[in-house]
This record gives sequence, C-alpha cells and structure tokens, in this order.
Amino acid sequence: MGPNVGNPITSRTTPHQRYVVPEGAGAPRPSGWIETLYADEPANCRRALVPFLRNFLFFGLVFAVCRLYQTEGRAFQVLLQIAGVAFPIHYLAPYRWKKAVFLAASIAGLFLVFGTDVGAVVTALSAVLIGISRLPISWNLRAGILAVISVFLSCGQPAALFAYAPSTVWPVVGSMFMFRMLIYMYELKHAKKPEKLIDAVGYFFLLPNYCFMLFPVVDFRTWQRGYFASDVHDVQRRGLDMTFRGVVQLILYRIIDQELLIPATDVSGPLSLLGFLVFNYLVYLQVSGQFHVACGMLHMFGYQLPDTHHRYLLATGFTDYWRRINIYWKDFMVRLVFNPVVFRLKHWPQPAALAAATAVVFFVTWLLHGYQSFWLRGTWGFTTPDAVFWTVLGGLVMVNVQIDARKKPARAKLRPRADEPPPGFDFKALAVRSVKIAATFATITLLWSLWNSPSVSAWFELLGRGLQAS
Repeated sequence: MGPNVGNPITSRTTPHQRYVVPEGAGAPRPSGWIETLYADEPANCRRALVPFLRNFLFFGLVFAVCRLYQTEGRAFQVLLQIAGVAFPIHYLAPYRWKKAVFLAASIAGLFLVFGTDVGAVVTALSAVLIGISRLPISWNLRAGILAVISVFLSCGQPAALFAYAPSTVWPVVGSMFMFRMLIYMYELKHAKKPEKLIDAVGYFFLLPNYCFMLFPVVDFRTWQRGYFASDVHDVQRRGLDMTFRGVVQLILYRIIDQELLIPATDVSGPLSLLGFLVFNYLVYLQVSGQFHVACGMLHMFGYQLPDTHHRYLLATGFTDYWRRINIYWKDFMVRLVFNPVVFRLKHWPQPAALAAATAVVFFVTWLLHGYQSFWLRGTWGFTTPDAVFWTVLGGLVMVNVQIDARKKPARAKLRPRADEPPPGFDFKALAVRSVKIAATFATITLLWSLWNSPSVSAWFELLGRGLQAS
C-alpha cells in the first residue's frame, strides 16, 4: 500500500501495465473432443482436455474442503457452486462470449445469494450509476452527478428515504461501487478511447463480491489487461493455488477465532497480554484469506491479477509492511493519491514532497476507511483509536520513506566466476533481518490492539493489566 521510494513516481511496473492485451492467434486447429481454438481467438485461449480436467479436479477438491469445514457460510457455498457450473461453460465458450458468460454467472450469483428483491434493486441502481458514468457529457459533470447521488444515497440510508428497499441493498451497492467507481472514473478521464460496456458492467459485477462485502480494490486497467494475458491453464492454476491458500488462511482464522483468541477482559498478565496481541492481529487472516479466494476465483475465468498480500508477517520495516499488506489498496492509493500529489509538488525538495504525499495518503486512507465502514456497517468508523492508529502508522511509514530515499541504490551483484568458491552463509544479515521482522511485528500487533480498542483509555487499561506481574 505504500509509496515507492527511489523514483517518487514509481520504481516498478504499475499494476495496470503488467499485462498486455492478447493478440489474435489466426486460424483454429482441430481437436478430437472440441475446437481448441475458434477463428480470431487469442492463442492464450487454446483449449486442452488434460489441463482443463486437472484444474477442474483441483477446484472440486477445494470445493470439497470448503463444504467439509463450512467455510464462510451459505453465500460462499452458493457462489462456489455457481463457479463450478460456470467454469466449464466459460472455458468451452468462444472467446467473444466469455465475458458475457462471466457476467451472467455474476448476476445469477447476486440473485441467488440475496434474493429477487435485493438483486433487482441492486441491478437497477447499478444500471443508473454505470449509465451516468458513460453519459456523453463532460467528465466533470458526470463526476459531479455521481457525487451528488452518492451523498443522496448516503443520506437515504439512515433517514429511511428508501424504506421500500431492503437494508441489505446498501452494503452490496457500497461494496460494488464505493471504490471501484473512483478507479473507473479515473480511467475514463485518462482513457484514449471509449471503454467497452461489457467491461464496465463486468468490472462492477464481480462474482465473488457477493459473499465478500469487504472486497479487494481491484484496479480496472489491471483487471482488463490481465484478461487472457497468459495461457488460460496457467492462469487457472495460479488462481486455484491462490484460492487454496486463501481457504487455508480462512481455516486458520477459524481455529484462532474459536480456540486461541483471548478476550480483552481476560488479559491479566504478560503471557495473556502477549497471546491477546498476537492472536488479535492474526484475526486479519480472515481478510487476507477472503481476498485470496476472491481474486483466485477471478483467475478461473481468465482474469490474471497480482497477489493481494505478500508475506506481510515477514515485513522488515513499516514501508515494507505497507507494501506487503493489502497490496491492492496500496496500488489504489499510489495511483490516485500519492503520484498526483508528488507530481504537483515536483518543484519541492524530494524529502518534503515525499513526506507531504505520504501524509496525504494516510489521511485519505483514514477517511476512506470510515466511508467504507458507513456503507458496509451503517456507521461511520471515525473513532479516536482509529485516528491514532493511522496517524502513528503514517508517521512510521513517513520516517521509513525518508530513510529509504536517502539510501544509495544497491549495486547489482556480479556472478562469481566458476573457479571461485560459493559465498558463505551470512549469519549477520540473517540476524539483522530477524530483528527487523520481530520489531516490525511487535509494533504492528501493538498498534492493531489500539485500533480495535473501544477507546484509548481502555487500551492503556488493557496494557496496564497485561504488564502487571501475575
């Protein structure tokens, strides 16, 4: 989630540039069981029986594990069944129909999970919002209309202006549009050609969204350009691997939540405090697991996406942590907040520009998390512990950003010659890295406990009880 240091604009390939749109493959090749490639289809779409059956069997095993452990409740089970039916249909369908098949499966998932009433209202509101975003008027006017509607819907929720609409409508619409519409409008502003309607509708109607209201902020351009950007079987395998890792994390979360989690009221000594801090933080496995499963399911339908998290428990610093945890949010903030701020402050000294941009990123993150809480829970998430958490974490990241910016780029290591002995194991580097990981983990767990406390005074009282000798 954090700003990239070195080059303040970006120091690596941005998410929306990682994949390229596949080229056409020319004439199809016949097969004994089905057309491997229809006319004008990309080569990455080529069908093959054995790889497909292997992937389908793997999906069946994942589905069986989820059924056995009743992972994530009824909605998740329903969507797994829909995905299991749509998977082979989407695979066998001609390339030009695949997006329509995915969209049909997504809409079916919406109605089957939430029912006809909620599905109809959500579909109608979605049509209005997407239609406004594509009106043949200026971008500023479209953005203004959407902002007014967003405020109107926000006021309508608590004031019961739409009493006839089921209450479930609001978190569903919020989960679909509260962040993805910002990204989509950003892309429309900078797009060189009109976006296809099927891409716009498919981007908001993502099948796994209907069992995970807290959904990763999928980047539109990354999602669009990643479509069949690699061989479909490789994409499916990567998605199934991501889904499996997500299911494992969800099972670990259930074990922690039901067996290991220590209530704050039971903290009465150093050991219980340590257990509370660690397991209270590891509850986040539910979020990272859901994100893995959601994006893994999208891979099954040809959408190649980057990882949502990357070994965030092994972060060696706060900037490193910010980059590893909830990577989609980090990329979202970098594209829409950090880079524009740095660009506007390009005449400032680099340390000042980096500090200002980082501060703005964390301020916007705090605001948007409260906004997200409103849509998903019906209450604004602005509390004193919440503000302190983001302020302290932002300050720590800002310090790390300044330190990283002052470091000289590491020289590329030359390969040793054939007659040179292999380098020995660097115990010192391992020890330093271990200390950094432990310090980062300890600090984050402490901040996480503050974030989840009802008040700052309650947090200090908790620490006081935990630090007392039993």
